[in-house]
Amino acid sequence: MKQAGVVLGYCVLFGAAVVVGQGAGSGQAGAPSQTAGAAQTQGRGGPPPTLVVEVQNMFNALKRNISAAADEFPEDKYAWAPTPAVRTWAALMGHIADDNNGACFALAGETERPARLDNGGVLTEPAKAMKKADFVRVLAESFARCDKAFASVTPENMLERQGNRSKIGAPIYNTQHVNEHYGNIATYMRLQNLVPPSTSGTARGRGGFNPGPDRR
Repeated sequence: MKQAGVVLGYCVLFGAAVVVGQGAGSGQAGAPSQTAGAAQTQGRGGPPPTLVVEVQNMFNALKRNISAAADEFPEDKYAWAPTPAVRTWAALMGHIADDNNGACFALAGETERPARLDNGGVLTEPAKAMKKADFVRVLAESFARCDKAFASVTPENMLERQGNRSKIGAPIYNTQHVNEHYGNIATYMRLQNLVPPSTSGTARGRGGFNPGPDRR
C-alpha cells in the first residue's frame, strides 16, 4: 500500500505539472527496448503504458522541442536576455543541460556529475567562451544522458532509492523542471518574434508535440 501511494502521489503531482508532454506521440527514436512495446500500443486500444513509459514520453516531447528551439534561436541573440534580472538565452540552455546532467548522471551509470555551465543565472567562465553550436551539442549530450537513465528504470526497480529520490522520482523531477524552463523558452522566443516549436510544429520532424496555435 505504501508503494502504491507513492506512485499515485507522483502521478497526481506530475500530471498537474507537465503540460507540454500531454498527448506526446509514441514510438519515438531512441526509446529503450524494454518500453518500446508499451509505447507502441499507446493510443491504439492496447494496454496502458507503464509509468516509466508515460514519463519518458513526456520527457521526449520536451527534449525535441527544446532541441529545436536551441537550433532555431539566432546565434547573435544567445547573449540576449529579456531583462538584466533573468538568464541570457545561453545561460538558460546551459541551465537546462545542467538540470539534465544532475538528475540523470547516476542513473546513466556515471560516477561524476558533468561540470556546470550555469552558476546562479550566470555562465561559468568556461561556458562564456561557448558558441551556439557548443550549447546545441551539450544539450544533446545531456539529453542522451537522460535517455540512458530512462533505460535503466523499470517497473520492477522504479521505487528503489536513488540518492534523495526513487529511481522514477529523479526522471519525474527533471521532466517537470525542464518543462518549467520550456515556458521560459517560449517567452524568450515570442519576444524575438519567433514561434516556439511546440506551436510551429518545427519539432515534428523529430516527433515533437504540437499543442496548437493557442498554446505556448
